[in-house]
Formats: sequence, structure tokens, C-alpha cells
Amino acid sequence: MPKLKICILTLGICLFSVISALAQATPTSRLGWFVAAPTLAEAQAYTYRYYRDADSTPNLFTSVVCTGTASPFSCSAPFPTFTNGNHRITLTAANAGGESLGSTPLDFSFTNPTGTRPTAPTGLFIINQ
Repeated sequence: MPKLKICILTLGICLFSVISALAQATPTSRLGWFVAAPTLAEAQAYTYRYYRDADSTPNLFTSVVCTGTASPFSCSAPFPTFTNGNHRITLTAANAGGESLGSTPLDFSFTNPTGTRPTAPTGLFIINQ
């Protein structure tokens, strides 16, 4: 029985570590990825689509920049805006031949300090003049 408790405790710690270790993104972040392509020009010409959380409707990335001298090329784009909290994003590349399979999902936490609701005022009082 003690071994079972130790095993359950260890599993709980591992799960907590995974949950609490999400990548952090803000409105000024960029999303980066690697893409295999015959040339840098072709990598830059691909249409990159991202899928939010469990949404099946793609969103198009704009302002994608790819760099490098050999495949796979390094690409990045401004991080899309999400609501504050934990999210998942998946990326595809597309050209005239069709759309690629989705990337491995990236789980992250999005924080927009200017989009955070302020706390409620407290200590209301009347000022008589």
C-alpha cells in the first residue's frame, strides 16, 4: 500500500509540473516554427494557417518571416491575440498542392496585461463638503 501512495503522489507531481510549465505568450510575443521547403523563397511563399484551441476553422498568419540558408527554415509571425488563460495552437502550411497536416499542438498561457479586468473598487464612502 505505501508503494501505491508513493506512485500516486509522484504521478500527481508530474502532472502538476506539466500543467504549470506552460509556455507564456503576450501580445508582443512571436510564434516561431521550422518548415521544410525546397528553397527559402518557397517557405516564405507558403500560406500559414493556425487553429485555436479545438476550433476547426483556420486563421491566416500575416507578416510571416522565414530565414535560413538550408531547409528546414526558421519562420515566425506575430503571436495572435487570445483571451487571457490557457490555450492550444496548431499550425499548417499550404501552397497550390494543398494544406499540410497539423503541427504538434503547442499548449501555452496567454496574458494580456492591458486586457485584464481591474479588480472591483472597495471601501466606498461619502465625502460631505
